[in-house]
Amino acid sequence: RYSAYEQLRGPYDRAALQRFFALRPLEFGGRLVEFTRAAIAIRDSWRRESDDTQARGVRLREQLAVLGPVAVKLGQTLSQRPDILDEEICEELKPLQTTNKPFDDAEAMRLLSEELEWRGPIAPGVCAPECAEPDGAPLFASISASPIASASLGQVYKATLHDGSEVAVKVQRPSAMRQVATDFAVLTTVLYGIQSTGWGNGDLVEITDIVAAGVFEEMDYRNEAVNAQRFERSLDFLGYVSVPAAVPSLPPTPRVLVTEWVAGRHLSDL
Repeated sequence: RYSAYEQLRGPYDRAALQRFFALRPLEFGGRLVEFTRAAIAIRDSWRRESDDTQARGVRLREQLAVLGPVAVKLGQTLSQRPDILDEEICEELKPLQTTNKPFDDAEAMRLLSEELEWRGPIAPGVCAPECAEPDGAPLFASISASPIASASLGQVYKATLHDGSEVAVKVQRPSAMRQVATDFAVLTTVLYGIQSTGWGNGDLVEITDIVAAGVFEEMDYRNEAVNAQRFERSLDFLGYVSVPAAVPSLPPTPRVLVTEWVAGRHLSDL
C-alpha cells in the first residue's frame, strides 16, 4: 500500500511532491486537517490556565508523536532549545529522541526479508510473513523479539551473526516515505500561502526546503553508512573516536542498515 510513494525516494524535489499530491487531493487535504487539529489542541492547552508548564509539554509531545516522523523530528530539535521553549517543556519533549511507538515486528521482518533479498528465516524460529523458504538457513543466529529502540523513521533490533558478532539491525518504518512526503508537501504549501501574505521574513519555504532535503537524505540508509565513515575519518586526528561500522556481508539498503553493536550510554546519562 506504500509502494506508490517509493518513486519519491531520492533527493528532495518540491516540484515533484506538488505534482504527486496534485493527483491525490483527498490524501493531501486529510493530512492538512490532521495538522490543523493538532495545532488547535496544542493552542487550547497553551491557553488553559489549569494546564501547568509540564502539562503543556506533555500535550505537545503527544500531538507531535501522533503526527509522525516530520513532527517528531521537529520535537527532537525543540527538546534541545530551551532558548525557544520553557526548559520544563524541553524535558517533556526529550523522550521523542529515543522513545517512539514501534511498528509491528512482523512488518519489520517482512521488510528485512525484502530489502536483504533473503528467502529463508530471519533467525531460528523467526520468519517473515509468507517466508519463501521457512526451512532454509536463517539470516542471523538470533534476533531480539522486539526492538531495542524505536525512533521517528525506524527501529533497531539487536541480532547475532553466525560468527557470534553482535549487530544492530535498523529497519525503516514501512510508512515513513509516505508520511515524510505528505507532511513536507503540506508544510511547503501552507508556508508558501503564509509567505505570500507578507508574514515572516520571506524565506519560510526555503528553510523548510533545507530541512526537507536533509530528511529525504536520511531516508536512504546507504547515505547514513557513508556519512558515518566520513565522520570517523574527519576525527581520526583525535585517536579515540570510532563509529559503528556497517557489516560488509550485509550491505546497507535504502531501508535496512546492519552495523556492529556498540554498548554505550545516552548523552544525558554522561
